[in-house]
Amino acid sequence: MKGLDSIIRWVVLALGTGLRWLREELDALHVNIPLTDGCLSELVRNADEAAKSVGTNKGQTYVERLRQELVLRASFIQRWTGSDENLSLRDEESLQSLVRIARKYALPRRWKLSEPVVVEYRRTRPSYWQWTDDIDTDAVPQA
Repeated sequence: MKGLDSIIRWVVLALGTGLRWLREELDALHVNIPLTDGCLSELVRNADEAAKSVGTNKGQTYVERLRQELVLRASFIQRWTGSDENLSLRDEESLQSLVRIARKYALPRRWKLSEPVVVEYRRTRPSYWQWTDDIDTDAVPQA
């Protein structure tokens, strides 16, 4: 990362611009669940780390990389809260860290209920016979 990029990074994070950009992306994707400031700031820190780890890209500045990472985080939150697909099975390290953040802040998931299915169950004997098997024969008075 260049010297100018590190100064811009410090200013963007200090002014809370990344947090504002993430909120704008979530609004654009129509994510309506309330997210805590701690959750959003951890997502911004995660996006910042990902943008820093890419390194110096001659075609992109730090701000452009950060915006791309924030878009990815917002789309992850939309997928996490909008479906029940299993996102944690993928091997991507960044996805694993996003799943960890989502579970840490208990972000809700949408659950798909399966269709009810009728299953036939045949009993070998009537159920009212069961209670007689549990009686202790010594407890019953003998006539």
